[in-house]
Amino acid sequence: MASPAQASAPLWLKVLVIVMGLLIVAGFVVIAAEIARRMSTPNAARPPASGAFAERIALPPGARVVSMNAVGDRLVVHVETQGGPASAYIVDPRNGALLGTVEFPPGVAR
Repeated sequence: MASPAQASAPLWLKVLVIVMGLLIVAGFVVIAAEIARRMSTPNAARPPASGAFAERIALPPGARVVSMNAVGDRLVVHVETQGGPASAYIVDPRNGALLGTVEFPPGVAR
C-alpha cells in the first residue's frame, strides 16, 4: 500500500506545472527574439536622417556659447550673455531644430 508521501500529484497540479514551464520557455524565446531584433537594427526606433542640414539658431546680442553636452538624444548648448541671464538651448542633433530654452536669471536665490 502506498503511503501519502508516495501518492502521485493530482492531475491539475501536473497540468499547471507543464503550462507554467511552457510559459517560461515562451517568454525566453520572445526576449531572445527581441534582443536579436534590436541588435540587428539598432536605430529602428529613430527615423532615418535625411542627410546633412544647416540650421541657424539666433542668440541674443553679445551672447557666447560656453559648452555643448549630449544628453540622451538631445544636445544642450550652454549660452552666456553679457549682463543677462545664462541659458541652456536644447537642440535635436538629428535635424538641428531648437526644442526649447531654459533661462537662469542672475540674483535669484532659493
